Amino acid sequence: MLKDDNYLKLKPEWVLRNDGNKVILYLTSTKNIEYQILDPVTATVISLINGRRCVGDLTKTIGFLFDISTDSSRSLLENIVNVLNDKLEKIDVLDVPDTTAVEYNPLDFLVSPEEFVCQHRLARPLTLMLYFSGWCQTNCIYCYADLTNMRKLNHMSLGQWMEIMEQARDLGIRMLQLTGGDPMSRPDSAEFLAKLTEMGFIFLASTKCYVSLDDANRLAEAGWNNPVNGVNREFQVSIDSPDPETADRLMRCKGYLSRATETLQNLMDAGIEPKVKAVLTPINYHQAYDHVETFSELGIRNFQFTSYARSHYRHDDHLFLTDEMKLKASDLLKAAKESWPDLIIEGDAVKYTPPSPESQKERRKKWESRAGCSAGRTTLGIAPDGSAVLCEQMPLDAKYFFGDLKRQSIMEVWNSPELLRFICPPRENFVGTPCQLCTDFNNCIHDKGYCFRDALFAYGRIHHPPPDCPQTPVGAYRLT
Repeated sequence: MLKDDNYLKLKPEWVLRNDGNKVILYLTSTKNIEYQILDPVTATVISLINGRRCVGDLTKTIGFLFDISTDSSRSLLENIVNVLNDKLEKIDVLDVPDTTAVEYNPLDFLVSPEEFVCQHRLARPLTLMLYFSGWCQTNCIYCYADLTNMRKLNHMSLGQWMEIMEQARDLGIRMLQLTGGDPMSRPDSAEFLAKLTEMGFIFLASTKCYVSLDDANRLAEAGWNNPVNGVNREFQVSIDSPDPETADRLMRCKGYLSRATETLQNLMDAGIEPKVKAVLTPINYHQAYDHVETFSELGIRNFQFTSYARSHYRHDDHLFLTDEMKLKASDLLKAAKESWPDLIIEGDAVKYTPPSPESQKERRKKWESRAGCSAGRTTLGIAPDGSAVLCEQMPLDAKYFFGDLKRQSIMEVWNSPELLRFICPPRENFVGTPCQLCTDFNNCIHDKGYCFRDALFAYGRIHHPPPDCPQTPVGAYRLT
């Protein structure tokens, strides 16, 4: 229950954005895309919350704006706060004002009820996925990238990339996903990341390349440790094993562990706190506890462990973990969390529950609650040559290119007929599949979106429901 002398503050990582025919509230993050579409009333109320207005004043202002009673105004405010804080806490309730909170102009977020459209596709991208380089210093046994085609592309210069990034900044885009190839594999990689940092972008840089102390210092001097909306950038070094021979086997190169360890030290010497990520396979899952012990002794505080997942380009069924292996790895990581409670140890491998047979009703419920596809709805990808793409694991083939950022603007590509046709295909493209006669076709395919990548990899065509769809056979295709 809110009190009149409470103050409300929108957490700094949550940002209001006018999206034309709707207002969204999105989470500043280096990980998952989280956003919520706000109805016009909720958007107006949230825009009034600034850490300086007490609940009593907010109640009066809301009552005046919507011509409702004090009781109705208070009820509306409390309901909005409760709904927004239901799953992820977005609003702080304070006893004293906070003058550091972001203050919005409510006039910037007015959307008439007649214009309001609750659709998942945004008017402009929320994040960009950048293939800065198609090259690597390793040759990982589980690589999921289409490196063969990627390396045939003529890579854009640093100057060409920066022209695109200036467009992105002017559009209010702040979040980036760096993919490839390895984003640190070009001679100008550190300069690129430093410039992105100076421009105020937030991202996770994940690498298996050697990072020199000079490059680490360049990133630190650019302001790497300066938060964006209260959220820090992340520098992740992928190391799959604390054992040199095992690390070399997984990376398919010699001396990987010593180079990666030196990279960690260079980053820490520059004042950047790196994160260590490991992909678990039957080769290394039993080393999970030792992994945490070894690298925590070097000063690493943040770890991520993920189980091997199917790759379209370099898949091997023998790399899948069995249920017994997953349980063992999970137990080892739980033990590590108990041994080092101050460390961050996360990822899908940490908490594993053996799957149980799902009823059709459970499959449908899970499917309907899925996040949806971000490709072309919140995210736009840019290949090394400037071609517009939608998914980092799709083949880098001309038929999956949707424009050229070297000669087109971000918004021209985002609204291009080619891209829109791809993410909203007609029903007749799905002839012979369960989608053809599905009553939920428009909501599922057009609005929320489906994983065309999984459909392609599992069934050889993009116009097919993916394996997670309840209309497909159970267990027809293993992903993890």
